[in-house]
Amino acid sequence: MPAHAAPALVQLTARLDQAGVIHADFVQTKTLQALKRPLRTSGQLVFARGQGVLWRIEKPYQASYALSADSVTEIGPDGARRVRAARDVPALAQVGRVFQAIFQGDTQDLAEHFTVTVSGDTGHWRVNLAPKPELARFLKSIVAHGGHFLDLIEVDEAQGDRTRIEFRNSRLDAPLTDAEAGLLRH
Repeated sequence: MPAHAAPALVQLTARLDQAGVIHADFVQTKTLQALKRPLRTSGQLVFARGQGVLWRIEKPYQASYALSADSVTEIGPDGARRVRAARDVPALAQVGRVFQAIFQGDTQDLAEHFTVTVSGDTGHWRVNLAPKPELARFLKSIVAHGGHFLDLIEVDEAQGDRTRIEFRNSRLDAPLTDAEAGLLRH
């Protein structure tokens, strides 16, 4: 990580490291090689320190994903759970790890799996994550942009699919609802 750019990431991660719970609305646009039109979903992201990341899709359908370090749990609208090992869904699991590393201020974990390049300052920063060889078979790059909070993540997968996730209405330390806590339980 370049020494001149590191202070922006250090200040961001220090601010996020103090938050136990982070909520944000998202809009995700996924461009798949096999489809003519991109898929667009929206919903909420919840990060709970020590528990994982909850990804709740609300439109155009309902589904939730609880992402932990070693598994991804898909929760259908009827509450049915399907647990899969992280190795079985590597791209989704890696995005979950990136979220957790950024939200926890864990630059060491990011550097373990990616070559990290940071540019900008605390008002407008960019983090480029180039995957190391073990991840390069399914990930081409991850780029995160932000200011006071994480505003945008772009994920380019090795087979040509691309995901763009925009975050809005970020809230630090809003308590978990009972429903969110229940979804995060493995």
